[in-house]
Amino acid sequence: MYSTKTAITMSLSLKDLLEKLDDYTIYSYYLGSFKPKTLMNSPLRPDDKIPSFAIFPSKTGDLLFKDHGTGEAGNALKFIKLYRGITTREELERELLRIVKQSGGKTSSAATVTRTYATSEYTDIGIVRQPFTEVDKKYWKQFHISIDTLKRFNVFSIKYFLCNRVVRGTYKEDNPMYAYKVYDRFKIYRPLASKYTKWRTNLTNRHVQGLAELPQEGGNLLIITKSLKDVMCLHEMGFNAIAASSETTFIPDDILESLRSKWKHIIILYDRDVAGMQNARKYSRQCKFDAIFVHKKFKAKDVSDAVKLNSFFEVKEWLTKTVERYV
Repeated sequence: MYSTKTAITMSLSLKDLLEKLDDYTIYSYYLGSFKPKTLMNSPLRPDDKIPSFAIFPSKTGDLLFKDHGTGEAGNALKFIKLYRGITTREELERELLRIVKQSGGKTSSAATVTRTYATSEYTDIGIVRQPFTEVDKKYWKQFHISIDTLKRFNVFSIKYFLCNRVVRGTYKEDNPMYAYKVYDRFKIYRPLASKYTKWRTNLTNRHVQGLAELPQEGGNLLIITKSLKDVMCLHEMGFNAIAASSETTFIPDDILESLRSKWKHIIILYDRDVAGMQNARKYSRQCKFDAIFVHKKFKAKDVSDAVKLNSFFEVKEWLTKTVERYV
């Protein structure tokens, strides 16, 4: 009789191994039982004393992880590579084979519940707008972002926001709140809040920030950056830019192909930090886009912080010279 035990002693490809596993089984092999969307001490950093790591379901039912302490994020395979220090496909296949043998190639019942929850979950976010306050004007002025630019990119100051009709946050002068409207959905931004409550969003990876504001006919140079704040800052400098819906996603392939047909040059400008540089190089290799970073002389990780800490015109002059070969 054919048995799982017999099957897993054979030489299996990566695809074969993944067909015998689900994400929950992979994570629980290292972490034991866990609850998605619950913060825990990071298994990737033994010295983590404050819970800053979470595993959460995506819209497609996959389980993704994010380490808020380092910015590292990705799927279960990336977690294995980071956790075990794996660098080759062969090592990854051997590690997956160990998990298959341990689990007997069975799908976890917890994974089924998680997948069903993930695919049916949707957070309805509502907002109540208000005129921009003096606090708001002062905050955005640091980045040389005008009220007209905020309006162009559908950024609002809000009195409060609701999730599934329940109020989740209210505006305060020492904790202002803004809503980014991207097509039919929202991303809530509280710049002065803790990193755990700074963002709330119901965007999908197809809600590309700044895409709707691009010239329809395309142009010479398009910059892919990591936040709408940087998109707006670049707009103030005269550059066209977009940003993925979150730092853990990239632009969907079909949207990229459409952009390639309209823009002569596309480059990546991500954060000058470990996570930003790793992701920029990853997408640079995948998509064949050049990647650049804010010059270290500005002592800032991104364009908006560079403007805040230095001079708008100095940063604009540097960027103009840096990208002149694409003009």
